[in-house]
Amino acid sequence: MERITIIGMGPIGVSIGLALMKAKLKTTEIIGSSGDKEALATASKIGAMDHADSNLRSAVRGASLIVLDLPLSQTKEILDAIAPIVESDAVITDTGTTKVRIAEWAEDVLPNGVSYVGGHPLIKRSLNGMEDSAAELFQGVEYPIMPSKSATKDSVKTVVGMVELLGAKPLFLDPHEHDSYSIAMEVLPIVLSSALVTSTAGSPSWREMHRLGASEYEHFTKLANSDPLDNEAECIANAEPLVHWIDEYIAALYEFRKKIADKEEDLFELFINAWEERAKWEFDAVIPDDSQKLPSANQSLASAFLGERLLNRYKQMTGGNEKKSKSWEYRRRDG
Repeated sequence: MERITIIGMGPIGVSIGLALMKAKLKTTEIIGSSGDKEALATASKIGAMDHADSNLRSAVRGASLIVLDLPLSQTKEILDAIAPIVESDAVITDTGTTKVRIAEWAEDVLPNGVSYVGGHPLIKRSLNGMEDSAAELFQGVEYPIMPSKSATKDSVKTVVGMVELLGAKPLFLDPHEHDSYSIAMEVLPIVLSSALVTSTAGSPSWREMHRLGASEYEHFTKLANSDPLDNEAECIANAEPLVHWIDEYIAALYEFRKKIADKEEDLFELFINAWEERAKWEFDAVIPDDSQKLPSANQSLASAFLGERLLNRYKQMTGGNEKKSKSWEYRRRDG
């Protein structure tokens, strides 16, 4: 019987386990492993694995596929630990933001014959803990795959097979390209969130001002609650592209600052542009596709595809009639 071992019981790792268990692979057993015994026990109780094993050596023994669901700050340590004990033809994949640095570590420590194939499921909704885990989490989402230089064709097929089994869509990317874009989308927001907390909490008025913090402040600063050790590791590992995106953000922020300070009339246009680009991203319409149009708001399919919340947003954006308005244009109010 083949063995798939998942190391790390974050919501992604647990969701992978739940999806694989739901697939009922007759000749494969799913093993879950974590140094957090309480999390491991909880994941086992909800059916994310056939067997839970907190002993890394026995959990990895005999595994043909090992999935690492770990923060970057722990990944090198785990790779070092499993390198001497993995099967000679095992495949190792992961789920994190950074790929270039992990591929370098894998090339350095893994024995010949063991393949590292990077992976990164692009989940758009927030995952706060194991309670957000679900077998259906990956349905229809894009899942970048980035093989290392020494990865075999069979190892790539193995990871692609797992991704498709999860219900996700494999997407092959260059690791350097992936990291540059991923840092902008996942790490830059953490830096911005932390900077907002730093600037406001560092104000002499913070003792009084903090009482006015409501949902907007809570929403924007939530990412500052992520583990500082993991944040530092991600920033250092991707310093060059991250600095580039920080500079881009500063330039955009300065443009807003200038128009606000000068009370320029076209400040409105900056907000419109941001509103429309955000809407395109939310509705997966950044790349125009005339052959795939959204169903009419009058059709029942719209609710099935979009859900009630998105359907209401769509109606607001189109005025209830997509023939009268481009789907992703802000509807300006007269007067």
